[in-house]
Amino acid sequence: MKEKKNMKKISIILMAVLTLGLTSCDLEQLPYNSIPDTEALQNPTDFANMRVGLYSSLRGMNSGDSFINATELMTDGFNGVVGWSNTLGLIHRWQVNAQDGTFESVYSSYQGLIARANYIIQGASKLDITEKGGFKEADSLSAILTVGESYFIRAYCLFNLAQFFCADYEAATASEPNSGVSYSLVYAPTSDASKYPGRYTLAQTYEQIKSDLVEARKRVYTKGGTSLGYVTDDVITALEARVALAMDDYATAAAKATELIKNGRYMLAGDAESINALWVSDGSGEAIWMIPTPSGTQNELSGQTGLRYQPYTAGSTPDFIPTQELIDIFSDKDMRFNTYFLKSTLTTTNGVTADVYTFNKYPDHTGIYEAQSGESYRFRYQPKVFRIAEMYLIAAEAYAKSGDLGQATVYLNELETNRIEDFQERSYNSVDGFMTELKLERRRELLGEGMRLFDLKRWHEGFTRGTPQQMNICVFPGSNATTAMKVDANNKRLVWPIPQSEMDSNPQMVQNPGY
Repeated sequence: MKEKKNMKKISIILMAVLTLGLTSCDLEQLPYNSIPDTEALQNPTDFANMRVGLYSSLRGMNSGDSFINATELMTDGFNGVVGWSNTLGLIHRWQVNAQDGTFESVYSSYQGLIARANYIIQGASKLDITEKGGFKEADSLSAILTVGESYFIRAYCLFNLAQFFCADYEAATASEPNSGVSYSLVYAPTSDASKYPGRYTLAQTYEQIKSDLVEARKRVYTKGGTSLGYVTDDVITALEARVALAMDDYATAAAKATELIKNGRYMLAGDAESINALWVSDGSGEAIWMIPTPSGTQNELSGQTGLRYQPYTAGSTPDFIPTQELIDIFSDKDMRFNTYFLKSTLTTTNGVTADVYTFNKYPDHTGIYEAQSGESYRFRYQPKVFRIAEMYLIAAEAYAKSGDLGQATVYLNELETNRIEDFQERSYNSVDGFMTELKLERRRELLGEGMRLFDLKRWHEGFTRGTPQQMNICVFPGSNATTAMKVDANNKRLVWPIPQSEMDSNPQMVQNPGY
């Protein structure tokens, strides 16, 4: 009993380290400052096993409520439906507090994966992975690749922690104390709270991200391709583009994004059938990195992203439906519309019937993935972490922000030509006019993929929640959860709070303003 009480006082970061590779049963038996010697990296099999753990974690961190739906449902495009489960309800209503389990889930998951990456990087540095050390050439290359993937994954986790839990990167404020992420770069278990890491500056955090990507590229020798589900050199480039855009480094963002566009390995879906296949049957033509989801394997299935948007039992209603305002930003000729939205007749628990559009970008996948633990497994899918469409959007925004409106227009027109039937190419007289359309196109293209909150934060914009399709099926009609929901660009809650459990256990931690 004594150990269980002490466990509550250990920070999320250190708990992530201490539970590395262990089950809950193991935790009842082991001291908090050690893991079994038998779990040290010693041979090729150990590297292979640790690599599986890296990717298994990533799959869940690119799907589901906490990582994807929360940031979408927090913003302007969806309304709660009468009879909802209230999942993400507080976040949807902006009644955000540091005790919410969503924040702890996201924070601890990224910190746990950083700990795993640290363990691999540190373990490999102490091991001779040459033939002299007992590694065959193929085993040595595989171990080097795993270390490279670990550097990439650490960078990926640090970046996402910054996206969720830090303010937008601005050069003028990035060096302010405690503005960045709290993290450790070593595997160093301890129960001494005085040694728990505090927050770096945001500038230091991003420098670490870029440094890790440099180290990753030295070791990841896998060339990119749409059929690959692992970290490749193209995946590294895609993250570099995303990071550069977040840092307002427009020259680098444009260069990295166009590098991927021009290499010819990833083609935009250019007709309704191909766009539909991208989501309905997990088509991979646009995917720079799509994490595999083996069919019929319960533990390997990704999160239930579509579960919030579609009824999963006969006669039920979804938790959320799109606003009419969101529906209206798609033209009649937009080939994405019939893939993203499904006309549905819903009858709510208060007896109201409505013919409305439901969000169907993550559809029922009964025909692909075997349902194993309830009908919700029908909505599992293969997460598309990076797509070539996003690179077109990054290139367009980066060129516009750097003053090259001509090049910006080329990339935006090319994307919209492949998304809108009979699209007539446009020209723009000003960067402001261009950015108005670019922002709409990011909203259309990346809808439901968890980026909306981060985009608003990067653009320093607030929002007003859109007009509902039918007010009387909304769970809070006319309230602050529907059209009266107005969030200012300076609202502190655009940045998520550090989880209260981490604040309580880590004396070095500093909370974000407003919590």
